[in-house]
Amino acid sequence: MRSRAVRRPRRPGGRSAQRARTALRAALSTLPGRHPRGGVRPDQPLRVLMPRGLGSLARQSGIGAAMRHQETAVRSLGHQVVTNPLRPFDVVHLNTPFPDTPLIARWARLWRRPVLMWAHSTEDDFRDSFPGANAVAPLFRRWLAHLYRRGDAVVTPSEYSRELISAPKYGLSAPVHVLSNGVDTTYFRPDPSARERLRASLDLPQDATVVISVGMQLVRKGILDWVEVARRLPEVTFVWYGSTDERLLTADVRRALATAPANARFPGYVSAETLRESYCGADAFCFLTKEETEGIVLWEALACEVPVLVRAIPLYRDRMPDGVLTHQVAGDGPGFAGDVAERLSGLLAGELSDLTRAGRRAAEDVDLHQVARDLQQIYDITGVRPHRLTRPVTADAEVATVRALPTRAAGDADRGAAR
Repeated sequence: MRSRAVRRPRRPGGRSAQRARTALRAALSTLPGRHPRGGVRPDQPLRVLMPRGLGSLARQSGIGAAMRHQETAVRSLGHQVVTNPLRPFDVVHLNTPFPDTPLIARWARLWRRPVLMWAHSTEDDFRDSFPGANAVAPLFRRWLAHLYRRGDAVVTPSEYSRELISAPKYGLSAPVHVLSNGVDTTYFRPDPSARERLRASLDLPQDATVVISVGMQLVRKGILDWVEVARRLPEVTFVWYGSTDERLLTADVRRALATAPANARFPGYVSAETLRESYCGADAFCFLTKEETEGIVLWEALACEVPVLVRAIPLYRDRMPDGVLTHQVAGDGPGFAGDVAERLSGLLAGELSDLTRAGRRAAEDVDLHQVARDLQQIYDITGVRPHRLTRPVTADAEVATVRALPTRAAGDADRGAAR
């Protein structure tokens, strides 16, 4: 009796499903393995993922500067910086409070890679920033807490910010490390010859008095008080470097910029070289920010040995005491601008102590080389180690991955491969 052939049931989806499974296997062949690299010593270079993603939106902010400093620190340790999450990596640095951050954290967890979450932002420094920021600040804090809880370790730039994010409302259970964002003191250093060049670039006489500040044009950064100080000292030229998208300016900042006195200038976002020239050539750096987790621009100013006057916020009262590293003015009311103008006049006249050398020494303590050494300690504590690929990456697999990805992702994969 002839046996009847048994027909296997056709898999759901037919050929399209089979093609999808083939593409998925090809894509997985390019992904990082889940196990330690065989035959590789623990002290071998790490592959540190610092994804670009939406982080490009923060390029002109303090977070953008912090990310660039991290790259410098990582490379100075001899490690490799990886920017494409589809490439092999051993640890990931996440810095931005954008929607792609938890997705990348989940991706790293899938491959059992440690996640270092940088806590640059808090509910406190989000207030007085953009239109409606104060109303949504509690919601933003909950979002930050959600992000920070995704980390195997949380890194924050100061003891002050660690105290803030360690509050119960953030609900963190992972260890929180303090690591300064640092400053490149070999780049930001005193240069007396910059005084003449700065005044020439501003079309000012060589004996002109110049006071600068740096930051986004936000209420929190103190721009409203800064404009009022400029109004009270018309004989001094005030220059504010940095800008904010006009759509994100609050009404009071728009009004302040529109009615600013003629001695207040706003060149916008400038290059690091121009900024260094300005630090070195200015008579004073007046930084009236109301809230910071650190403030990289202040370290840059101190490294360049420019006299510094800041608002006496808790962070600076503790870390950069008045009369020791900086000169400070307390307050936040109608009389604050007048107090700043009086203290600034004394500083420009040489009536206050010269703290520039002390400021330079303090900046050298957070030089990027020291930051790199401290970062390596965090790696060691967190258990970061080299890993290997589960299987070799072939050219055919790379091509199959690109074909399987959507158009935009495929472009990212190409750029990542080029890197």
